[in-house]
Amino acid sequence: MEQKIPLGALAELLGGRLTDPAKAGEIISGVSSLDAAGPGQLAFLWKEDYAEAAKRSEAAAIVCREPLPGARAPQVLVDDPQAAMLTLLGQVHALRHPPQAPGVHPDASVAEGVHLGEDCSVGAGAVVERGARIGARSQIKGLAYVGRGVVVGEDCTIHPGAVLLDHVRLGDRVVIWSGAIVGRDGFGFVQDAENRHTRIPQVGGVVIEDDVEVGPLTTVDRGALEDTVLRRGVKIDAHCHVAHNCEIGENALLVGYARMGGSVRIGKNAYLLQDAGVSSGRSVGEGAILGTCCHALHKDVPAGATMGGCPARPAMQHRRIEVSLARLPEMRKQLHRLEKELAALRARD
Repeated sequence: MEQKIPLGALAELLGGRLTDPAKAGEIISGVSSLDAAGPGQLAFLWKEDYAEAAKRSEAAAIVCREPLPGARAPQVLVDDPQAAMLTLLGQVHALRHPPQAPGVHPDASVAEGVHLGEDCSVGAGAVVERGARIGARSQIKGLAYVGRGVVVGEDCTIHPGAVLLDHVRLGDRVVIWSGAIVGRDGFGFVQDAENRHTRIPQVGGVVIEDDVEVGPLTTVDRGALEDTVLRRGVKIDAHCHVAHNCEIGENALLVGYARMGGSVRIGKNAYLLQDAGVSSGRSVGEGAILGTCCHALHKDVPAGATMGGCPARPAMQHRRIEVSLARLPEMRKQLHRLEKELAALRARD
Protein backbone atom coordinates (compact mmCIF):
# COMPACT_ATOMS: atom_id res chain seq x y z
CA MET A 1 0.00 0.00 0.00
CA GLU A 2 1.21 3.49 -0.82
CA GLN A 3 -0.32 5.06 2.27
CA LYS A 4 -0.81 4.10 5.90
CA ILE A 5 -4.31 3.94 7.32
CA PRO A 6 -5.69 3.17 10.81
CA LEU A 7 -7.40 -0.19 11.08
CA GLY A 8 -10.67 1.41 12.22
CA ALA A 9 -10.77 3.67 9.16
CA LEU A 10 -9.95 0.71 6.93
CA ALA A 11 -12.82 -1.30 8.41
CA GLU A 12 -15.13 1.61 7.69
CA LEU A 13 -13.81 1.86 4.14
CA LEU A 14 -14.63 -1.82 3.56
CA GLY A 15 -18.05 -1.52 5.19
CA GLY A 16 -17.04 -3.97 7.94
CA ARG A 17 -17.03 -4.28 11.71
CA LEU A 18 -13.85 -4.56 13.76
CA THR A 19 -14.09 -7.31 16.38
CA ASP A 20 -11.62 -5.57 18.71
CA PRO A 21 -12.33 -1.80 18.78
CA ALA A 22 -9.22 -1.31 20.95
CA LYS A 23 -7.16 -2.06 17.82
CA ALA A 24 -8.83 0.68 15.75
CA GLY A 25 -5.78 2.93 15.95
CA GLU A 26 -3.31 0.28 14.75
CA ILE A 27 -1.73 1.35 11.48
CA ILE A 28 -2.10 -0.82 8.37
CA SER A 29 0.60 -0.29 5.77
CA GLY A 30 0.36 -3.36 3.54
CA VAL A 31 -1.66 -6.32 2.25
CA SER A 32 -0.36 -9.89 2.14
CA SER A 33 -1.40 -13.54 2.16
CA LEU A 34 -2.41 -15.33 5.36
CA ASP A 35 0.91 -17.18 5.57
CA ALA A 36 3.20 -14.28 4.73
CA ALA A 37 1.43 -11.42 6.53
CA GLY A 38 3.16 -9.78 9.47
CA PRO A 39 2.81 -6.71 11.67
CA GLY A 40 1.09 -3.83 9.94
CA GLN A 41 -0.30 -6.03 7.18
CA LEU A 42 -3.86 -7.00 6.32
CA ALA A 43 -4.87 -10.48 5.13
CA PHE A 44 -8.10 -11.86 3.66
CA LEU A 45 -10.00 -15.09 4.30
CA TRP A 46 -12.76 -15.88 1.81
CA LYS A 47 -12.56 -19.70 1.80
CA GLU A 48 -13.29 -21.61 4.99
CA ASP A 49 -10.66 -24.16 3.92
CA TYR A 50 -8.04 -21.69 5.14
CA ALA A 51 -9.63 -20.91 8.52
CA GLU A 52 -6.89 -22.70 10.47
CA ALA A 53 -4.19 -20.79 8.58
CA ALA A 54 -6.06 -17.58 9.38
CA LYS A 55 -6.06 -18.39 13.09
CA ARG A 56 -2.28 -18.85 13.00
CA SER A 57 -1.62 -15.79 10.85
CA GLU A 58 0.66 -13.04 12.15
CA ALA A 59 -1.34 -10.41 10.24
CA ALA A 60 -2.34 -7.20 11.99
CA ALA A 61 -5.95 -7.97 11.03
CA ILE A 62 -7.92 -10.44 8.94
CA VAL A 63 -10.90 -9.60 6.76
CA CYS A 64 -13.42 -12.45 6.92
CA ARG A 65 -17.11 -13.24 7.02
CA GLU A 66 -17.48 -14.78 10.50
CA PRO A 67 -15.53 -14.33 13.77
CA LEU A 68 -12.51 -16.64 14.17
CA PRO A 69 -12.39 -17.96 17.75
CA GLY A 70 -8.79 -18.36 18.87
CA ALA A 71 -7.31 -16.22 16.10
CA ARG A 72 -4.24 -14.18 16.99
CA ALA A 73 -5.32 -11.21 14.88
CA PRO A 74 -8.46 -9.08 15.22
CA GLN A 75 -10.97 -9.49 12.42
CA VAL A 76 -12.83 -7.12 10.15
CA LEU A 77 -16.19 -8.77 9.47
CA VAL A 78 -17.72 -8.12 6.05
CA ASP A 79 -20.49 -9.77 4.01
CA ASP A 80 -18.17 -10.65 1.11
CA PRO A 81 -14.42 -10.86 1.89
CA GLN A 82 -13.50 -11.41 -1.75
CA ALA A 83 -15.37 -8.29 -2.86
CA ALA A 84 -13.72 -6.35 -0.01
CA MET A 85 -10.31 -7.55 -1.18
CA LEU A 86 -11.00 -6.44 -4.74
CA THR A 87 -12.13 -3.02 -3.48
CA LEU A 88 -8.96 -2.51 -1.46
CA LEU A 89 -6.56 -3.90 -4.05
CA GLY A 90 -8.23 -1.75 -6.68
CA GLN A 91 -7.46 1.33 -4.63
CA VAL A 92 -3.87 0.19 -4.02
CA HIS A 93 -3.43 -0.44 -7.74
CA ALA A 94 -4.83 3.00 -8.60
CA LEU A 95 -2.32 4.63 -6.24
CA ARG A 96 0.61 2.67 -7.68
CA HIS A 97 -0.44 3.15 -11.31
CA PRO A 98 -2.01 6.59 -11.65
CA PRO A 99 -3.49 7.40 -15.07
CA GLN A 100 -1.62 9.50 -17.59
CA ALA A 101 -2.38 13.18 -17.47
CA PRO A 102 -4.99 14.08 -20.12
CA GLY A 103 -3.65 15.52 -23.34
CA VAL A 104 -1.04 14.73 -25.98
CA HIS A 105 2.62 14.43 -24.97
CA PRO A 106 4.93 16.68 -27.01
CA ASP A 107 6.84 13.62 -28.22
CA ALA A 108 3.72 11.84 -29.48
CA SER A 109 2.73 11.79 -33.17
CA VAL A 110 -0.97 12.44 -33.77
CA ALA A 111 -2.07 12.85 -37.38
CA GLU A 112 -4.46 15.50 -38.60
CA GLY A 113 -8.12 14.61 -38.36
CA VAL A 114 -7.75 12.36 -35.30
CA HIS A 115 -10.66 12.72 -32.87
CA LEU A 116 -9.57 12.80 -29.23
CA GLY A 117 -12.33 12.44 -26.66
CA GLU A 118 -12.58 14.39 -23.43
CA ASP A 119 -9.74 13.74 -20.98
CA CYS A 120 -8.07 11.10 -23.14
CA SER A 121 -4.27 10.96 -23.21
CA VAL A 122 -1.54 10.05 -25.69
CA GLY A 123 1.87 9.23 -24.18
CA ALA A 124 5.42 9.91 -25.29
CA GLY A 125 6.41 8.23 -28.53
CA ALA A 126 2.90 6.97 -29.25
CA VAL A 127 1.62 7.18 -32.83
CA VAL A 128 -2.02 7.79 -33.76
CA GLU A 129 -2.71 7.70 -37.49
CA ARG A 130 -5.19 9.61 -39.64
CA GLY A 131 -8.89 8.97 -39.09
CA ALA A 132 -8.53 7.31 -35.68
CA ARG A 133 -11.06 8.10 -32.94
CA ILE A 134 -10.06 7.86 -29.27
CA GLY A 135 -12.89 7.84 -26.72
CA ALA A 136 -13.19 9.85 -23.54
CA ARG A 137 -10.71 9.06 -20.75
CA SER A 138 -8.90 6.43 -22.82
CA GLN A 139 -5.13 6.19 -22.46
CA ILE A 140 -2.73 5.53 -25.32
CA LYS A 141 0.48 4.82 -23.41
CA GLY A 142 3.99 5.63 -24.61
CA LEU A 143 5.21 3.90 -27.79
CA ALA A 144 1.79 2.39 -28.55
CA TYR A 145 0.59 2.45 -32.17
CA VAL A 146 -2.96 3.22 -33.31
CA GLY A 147 -3.49 2.76 -37.04
CA ARG A 148 -5.68 4.49 -39.60
CA GLY A 149 -9.40 4.47 -38.95
CA VAL A 150 -9.06 2.69 -35.61
CA VAL A 151 -11.88 3.31 -33.14
CA VAL A 152 -11.04 3.14 -29.43
CA GLY A 153 -14.00 3.40 -27.06
CA GLU A 154 -14.19 5.14 -23.71
CA ASP A 155 -12.03 4.28 -20.67
CA CYS A 156 -9.71 2.00 -22.65
CA THR A 157 -6.03 1.44 -21.91
CA ILE A 158 -3.55 0.70 -24.70
CA HIS A 159 -0.31 -0.20 -22.93
CA PRO A 160 3.23 0.70 -24.09
CA GLY A 161 4.25 -1.06 -27.25
CA ALA A 162 0.79 -2.42 -28.06
CA VAL A 163 -0.25 -2.24 -31.72
CA LEU A 164 -3.72 -1.60 -33.13
CA LEU A 165 -3.46 -1.90 -36.90
CA ASP A 166 -5.76 -0.17 -39.37
CA HIS A 167 -9.53 -0.22 -38.92
CA VAL A 168 -9.64 -2.17 -35.66
CA ARG A 169 -12.65 -1.26 -33.51
CA LEU A 170 -12.66 -1.40 -29.70
CA GLY A 171 -15.60 -0.99 -27.35
CA ASP A 172 -15.44 0.59 -23.92
CA ARG A 173 -13.11 -0.39 -21.05
CA VAL A 174 -10.91 -2.54 -23.27
CA VAL A 175 -7.33 -3.24 -22.16
CA ILE A 176 -4.61 -4.11 -24.68
CA TRP A 177 -1.33 -5.11 -23.00
CA SER A 178 2.21 -4.43 -24.17
CA GLY A 179 3.39 -6.32 -27.21
CA ALA A 180 -0.09 -7.39 -28.30
CA ILE A 181 -0.84 -7.01 -32.02
CA VAL A 182 -4.47 -6.58 -33.01
CA GLY A 183 -5.44 -6.51 -36.68
CA ARG A 184 -2.56 -8.39 -38.28
CA ASP A 185 -3.50 -9.92 -41.64
CA GLY A 186 -4.59 -13.51 -41.24
CA PHE A 187 -2.26 -16.28 -42.34
CA GLY A 188 -3.94 -16.91 -45.71
CA PHE A 189 -2.08 -18.01 -48.87
CA VAL A 190 -2.79 -19.82 -52.14
CA GLN A 191 -0.26 -22.10 -53.76
CA ASP A 192 0.33 -21.94 -57.51
CA ALA A 193 1.52 -24.67 -59.87
CA GLU A 194 5.14 -23.88 -59.02
CA ASN A 195 4.47 -24.23 -55.27
CA ARG A 196 4.83 -20.52 -54.68
CA HIS A 197 2.68 -19.01 -51.93
CA THR A 198 0.70 -15.88 -52.71
CA ARG A 199 -0.91 -13.98 -49.85
CA ILE A 200 -4.69 -13.59 -49.93
CA PRO A 201 -5.55 -9.95 -49.14
CA GLN A 202 -7.35 -9.83 -45.80
CA VAL A 203 -10.06 -7.16 -46.05
CA GLY A 204 -12.04 -7.95 -42.91
CA GLY A 205 -11.45 -6.25 -39.57
CA VAL A 206 -11.29 -6.95 -35.86
CA VAL A 207 -14.17 -6.00 -33.58
CA ILE A 208 -13.55 -6.10 -29.84
CA GLU A 209 -16.58 -5.47 -27.65
CA ASP A 210 -16.77 -3.90 -24.17
CA ASP A 211 -14.73 -5.08 -21.16
CA VAL A 212 -12.31 -7.26 -23.12
CA GLU A 213 -8.67 -7.75 -22.13
CA VAL A 214 -5.96 -8.88 -24.58
CA GLY A 215 -2.75 -10.04 -22.93
CA PRO A 216 0.88 -9.22 -23.78
CA LEU A 217 2.42 -10.76 -26.91
CA THR A 218 -0.98 -12.02 -28.03
CA THR A 219 -2.05 -11.68 -31.67
CA VAL A 220 -5.57 -11.20 -32.97
CA ASP A 221 -5.76 -11.50 -36.78
CA ARG A 222 -8.20 -9.57 -38.93
CA GLY A 223 -10.72 -11.54 -40.95
CA ALA A 224 -10.25 -12.42 -44.59
CA LEU A 225 -13.71 -11.14 -45.59
CA GLU A 226 -15.78 -10.87 -42.40
CA ASP A 227 -14.55 -9.56 -39.05
CA THR A 228 -12.78 -11.44 -36.30
CA VAL A 229 -14.96 -10.79 -33.24
CA LEU A 230 -14.23 -10.87 -29.51
CA ARG A 231 -17.51 -10.56 -27.65
CA ARG A 232 -18.15 -8.68 -24.43
CA GLY A 233 -16.12 -9.70 -21.37
CA VAL A 234 -13.58 -11.96 -23.12
CA LYS A 235 -10.27 -12.24 -21.25
CA ILE A 236 -7.14 -13.38 -23.10
CA ASP A 237 -3.84 -14.12 -21.36
CA ALA A 238 -0.30 -13.71 -22.70
CA HIS A 239 1.12 -15.47 -25.80
CA CYS A 240 -2.27 -16.47 -27.22
CA HIS A 241 -3.30 -16.49 -30.88
CA VAL A 242 -6.71 -15.74 -32.36
CA ALA A 243 -6.69 -16.44 -36.09
CA HIS A 244 -8.69 -14.82 -38.89
CA ASN A 245 -12.50 -14.95 -38.83
CA CYS A 246 -12.68 -16.43 -35.34
CA GLU A 247 -15.51 -15.49 -33.00
CA ILE A 248 -15.06 -15.76 -29.24
CA GLY A 249 -18.25 -15.66 -27.18
CA GLU A 250 -19.06 -13.52 -24.17
CA ASN A 251 -16.94 -14.01 -21.05
CA ALA A 252 -14.82 -16.76 -22.59
CA LEU A 253 -11.36 -17.12 -21.05
CA LEU A 254 -8.12 -18.01 -22.86
CA VAL A 255 -5.14 -18.87 -20.64
CA GLY A 256 -1.50 -18.47 -21.72
CA TYR A 257 -0.49 -20.06 -25.05
CA ALA A 258 -4.08 -20.95 -25.97
CA ARG A 259 -4.47 -20.69 -29.73
CA MET A 260 -6.75 -21.46 -32.62
CA GLY A 261 -6.86 -21.77 -36.37
CA GLY A 262 -9.05 -19.78 -38.72
CA SER A 263 -12.86 -19.57 -38.49
CA VAL A 264 -13.03 -21.14 -35.01
CA ARG A 265 -16.12 -20.49 -32.89
CA ILE A 266 -15.74 -20.37 -29.11
CA GLY A 267 -19.00 -20.33 -27.12
CA LYS A 268 -19.69 -17.93 -24.30
CA ASN A 269 -18.31 -18.80 -20.85
CA ALA A 270 -15.95 -21.37 -22.40
CA TYR A 271 -12.42 -21.88 -21.02
CA LEU A 272 -9.29 -22.72 -22.98
CA LEU A 273 -6.64 -23.53 -20.40
CA GLN A 274 -2.88 -23.24 -20.83
CA ASP A 275 -1.58 -24.43 -24.21
CA ALA A 276 -5.03 -25.56 -25.40
CA GLY A 277 -5.65 -25.46 -29.13
CA VAL A 278 -8.57 -25.56 -31.56
CA SER A 279 -8.09 -26.57 -35.20
CA SER A 280 -9.40 -24.47 -38.09
CA GLY A 281 -13.16 -24.54 -38.51
CA ARG A 282 -13.87 -26.35 -35.25
CA SER A 283 -16.19 -25.02 -32.54
CA VAL A 284 -16.16 -25.15 -28.75
CA GLY A 285 -19.61 -25.05 -27.18
CA GLU A 286 -20.94 -22.75 -24.50
CA GLY A 287 -19.43 -23.39 -21.07
CA ALA A 288 -17.04 -26.06 -22.35
CA ILE A 289 -13.54 -26.45 -20.90
CA LEU A 290 -10.43 -27.51 -22.82
CA GLY A 291 -7.84 -28.61 -20.26
CA THR A 292 -4.13 -27.87 -20.31
CA CYS A 293 -2.53 -29.01 -23.61
CA CYS A 294 -5.90 -30.26 -24.89
CA HIS A 295 -6.29 -29.93 -28.66
CA ALA A 296 -9.66 -30.08 -30.44
CA LEU A 297 -8.45 -31.29 -33.82
CA HIS A 298 -11.09 -33.33 -35.62
CA LYS A 299 -14.40 -32.86 -33.81
CA ASP A 300 -16.37 -29.98 -32.34
CA VAL A 301 -16.55 -29.77 -28.55
CA PRO A 302 -20.12 -29.98 -27.19
CA ALA A 303 -21.52 -27.34 -24.86
CA GLY A 304 -20.66 -27.95 -21.22
CA ALA A 305 -18.07 -30.65 -21.95
CA THR A 306 -14.77 -30.90 -20.08
CA MET A 307 -12.07 -32.24 -22.38
CA GLY A 308 -8.45 -33.36 -22.09
CA GLY A 309 -5.69 -34.81 -24.24
CA CYS A 310 -4.69 -34.62 -27.89
CA PRO A 311 -6.90 -35.23 -29.73
CA ALA A 312 -9.51 -33.94 -27.30
CA ARG A 313 -11.48 -36.56 -25.38
CA PRO A 314 -13.89 -36.35 -22.45
CA ALA A 315 -11.78 -35.61 -19.39
CA MET A 316 -12.58 -38.85 -17.52
CA GLN A 317 -11.73 -40.95 -20.57
CA HIS A 318 -8.47 -39.03 -20.97
CA ARG A 319 -7.55 -39.69 -17.32
CA ARG A 320 -8.21 -43.43 -17.71
CA ILE A 321 -6.00 -43.51 -20.81
CA GLU A 322 -3.21 -41.69 -18.97
CA VAL A 323 -3.39 -44.17 -16.09
CA SER A 324 -3.28 -47.06 -18.56
CA LEU A 325 -0.28 -45.59 -20.37
CA ALA A 326 1.71 -45.59 -17.16
CA ARG A 327 1.07 -49.36 -16.87
CA LEU A 328 2.02 -50.21 -20.46
CA PRO A 329 5.49 -51.70 -19.67
CA GLU A 330 3.97 -53.98 -17.04
CA MET A 331 1.04 -54.90 -19.33
CA ARG A 332 3.50 -55.70 -22.14
CA LYS A 333 5.35 -58.17 -19.93
CA GLN A 334 2.05 -59.75 -18.88
CA LEU A 335 1.03 -60.09 -22.53
CA HIS A 336 4.29 -61.81 -23.45
CA ARG A 337 3.91 -64.19 -20.52
CA LEU A 338 0.32 -65.04 -21.52
CA GLU A 339 1.39 -65.57 -25.13
CA LYS A 340 4.02 -68.07 -23.97
CA GLU A 341 1.53 -69.86 -21.72
CA LEU A 342 -1.00 -70.01 -24.59
CA ALA A 343 1.64 -71.38 -26.95
CA ALA A 344 2.56 -74.06 -24.39
CA LEU A 345 -1.09 -75.10 -24.00
CA ARG A 346 -1.52 -75.38 -27.76
CA ALA A 347 1.65 -77.50 -27.98
CA ARG A 348 0.17 -80.02 -25.53
CA ASP A 349 -2.86 -80.44 -27.75
